[in-house]
Amino acid sequence: MIKRVFNFLIFLSLVFYGCKTEEDIQPIPEYTPIDLDLFSSNLKGFNLQGKFDLFWSNEGFSEEEFIMVNDLDFNFVRLPLDYLTYTEYADWNDFIESEISEIDKAIEWGEKHDVHVCLNLHRAPGYSVNKTNLLPRNQQLNLWTDKDAQDAFVNHWKFFAERYRNKSIEALSFNLINEPSGVDEFTYVTVMQGAIDQIHNINPNRVIFVDGLNYSNELILSLKNARNIIQAIHVYDPFTLTHYKASWVEGSDLWPEPVWPMIDISNYLYGPWKADYQSSLVFEGNFLKDTEIIINVKQVSIESTLEIKLDNQAVLTKQFICGSDKGEDWTEIILTQWGYQNISNKDYSVILPFDGTKLTFSNIDGDWMTYNTISIKSGSSETIIIPGNNSWGSKQDTYKIDSEGDITDVFGNSLILSNLREKFEEAKIENIPVMIQEFGVHNQTPHAVTLAYLSDVVPIFTEYNVGYALWNLEGSFGIINSDRADCNYESYQGKLLDRQMLDILKNTSNGGRKNFNYSF
Repeated sequence: MIKRVFNFLIFLSLVFYGCKTEEDIQPIPEYTPIDLDLFSSNLKGFNLQGKFDLFWSNEGFSEEEFIMVNDLDFNFVRLPLDYLTYTEYADWNDFIESEISEIDKAIEWGEKHDVHVCLNLHRAPGYSVNKTNLLPRNQQLNLWTDKDAQDAFVNHWKFFAERYRNKSIEALSFNLINEPSGVDEFTYVTVMQGAIDQIHNINPNRVIFVDGLNYSNELILSLKNARNIIQAIHVYDPFTLTHYKASWVEGSDLWPEPVWPMIDISNYLYGPWKADYQSSLVFEGNFLKDTEIIINVKQVSIESTLEIKLDNQAVLTKQFICGSDKGEDWTEIILTQWGYQNISNKDYSVILPFDGTKLTFSNIDGDWMTYNTISIKSGSSETIIIPGNNSWGSKQDTYKIDSEGDITDVFGNSLILSNLREKFEEAKIENIPVMIQEFGVHNQTPHAVTLAYLSDVVPIFTEYNVGYALWNLEGSFGIINSDRADCNYESYQGKLLDRQMLDILKNTSNGGRKNFNYSF
């Protein structure tokens, strides 16, 4: 009897496992190298948010979106996914077929309408840049430190790689995770490599986008020359312009109304408590007696002492001490885990007592402080300096101001979007293929400022031959139904189209859609 049961089990195994058809047995494709720079440069489009968040953006995708992308002469969509939208709520390894089928449809619509689809885990097991208190208790883990989260992360990408193994590289790519933060390069690359290996074991030709470190701002040198890897960069600088009054950015409603151009000067003045970053902001030029220098202080952490020097003499020294009382310096009290970090948004000024050639702004005692603007008033002329670099840890430097009020570095180079150019130059030197998978401006920034900013940004993408994806197609950053109060919309397929923004994206992108041909 036992032998009979054993033979029957062998028979079943042969039926279900040993008798697969040729279609079921999928050989691993042979690796064929492609031109990754060309792959990136050909892709231009938008982010679609049909499965972006389980709780407020999970309506799925529509064929209409792909029709519009094609009709507007673009060829790329990135699908930022929340893993909660396609898994059982308490089990992130239990995939829901009906929810996955919505992703299937999006890929099929992409193929039908010549739109490349890139899947992105915007909320991945163990990590998302968008914090939430609604995760199941057993999923409140850290991707960078918890093995269970890392295993689940790799498993999700293995699932997608197997499900779509036969989709061509012209139709589909993967973007592993969105805007990593709070992790060092070695740990990050180690975690990503686990997913990369699984994907390429299934299809070595699948193109994978890996977001840069520090919220997709920094290139990853340890991934240079990696097979079929393109690094994904996000462009939201200056952040105070692109995210002005964004409801999800704390304090953004208190920022001054954006203008353009802004220059790539840090808005931080670090004190000796941040010795690694402490540096002085220096302007070289001709500063006449009776010129008024005005600095609008934005925020102070714990305490700081602002010093302004003309040549080597201090002309203003102002101490700021944060506390629970607004007093004369504060418009808002903010208590954090590190102590008080209060908002000022007030002007502090000095009249220069003599002629000089060098203005120096320093934080000589305390933690850190930021500023909104620096104004230099001499007679009827005024130069207003608006810092465009809000990145933590960026050191100050020395700059030149000419008689017309134009500001350059010490070599005479422009400071408008210079950080973006430097990033592309680094990628070029290091032979790192890149793509801009997110950029744009929230709808609370004045429309004219938005258009002026994008008119400078997008041509740089074109100059360096990188692809891009606006966040989003439809919504507050998009060209459709963006709810801008100061935009003259055009009717388009029953929706409201921002034609001026569309023209900026198209006219500087050489038409958007191109043929897919990446072979060497």
